[in-house]
Amino acid sequence: GINAEYGEAVVSTQSTGTMRKKAPETAAVIMAVNDDDVFFHCLVPKKLSSGVGLRADEWLATFSGMLGAKCGGKDLYAQGSGKGAAQVDKALNLAKQYADSKMK
Repeated sequence: GINAEYGEAVVSTQSTGTMRKKAPETAAVIMAVNDDDVFFHCLVPKKLSSGVGLRADEWLATFSGMLGAKCGGKDLYAQGSGKGAAQVDKALNLAKQYADSKMK
C-alpha cells in the first residue's frame, strides 16, 4: 500500500524505523510541518523498487522542487527539508500521483 501523512512535529529517524518495522512492505511519504518548514522522508521496500520501479529519490523529486527543498537519498530511502507549509497538500497529491503511476 501507499501511505502519505504529515504532522506538526519534526520527523525523526525513529519514526521511519518504526514504519519499516510495522509495515515493511509499505511505501510511504512521511511529512512533518513546523511553522513554514517542511520535513519529509520517503521509504520504499526493495520489492517495490525492483518490481515496479518506485524509487524513493525519484518520488521525492516529484514534489521537492515546489518546497525549495534540500534533499538526498537513493532508491529505498530519501529525505529532505524545505519551506512552504501551505504547499503540503499539493506536494502530497503529486507524491500520490507518482506512486499511483508506478503501481499500475
